[in-house]
Amino acid sequence: MKRVLITGGAGFLGSHLCDNFLAKGCRVIAVDNLITGSLDNIAHLMKNPRFEFIKMDVTNYLHIPGKLDLVMHFASPRRRSTTRAGRSPR
Repeated sequence: MKRVLITGGAGFLGSHLCDNFLAKGCRVIAVDNLITGSLDNIAHLMKNPRFEFIKMDVTNYLHIPGKLDLVMHFASPRRRSTTRAGRSPR
């Protein structure tokens, strides 16, 4: 069974990649700091035994034990900013 690491896994693109690789029978490890991603995007995957979520910023050192067959780096370097009115842009 292939193991796939997806950074930015709780984002729009990353969460769809998680769905896709799980549907293909892969084990998926999603890493996201949730600044721009959302747990809502992956909530339906949390009970899947082939899915693992790690909340962490990928700019910090990350060790994933074992062999990885594929790494997909979709983590956004952007930080949530505020508008001139002081509100979040979302």
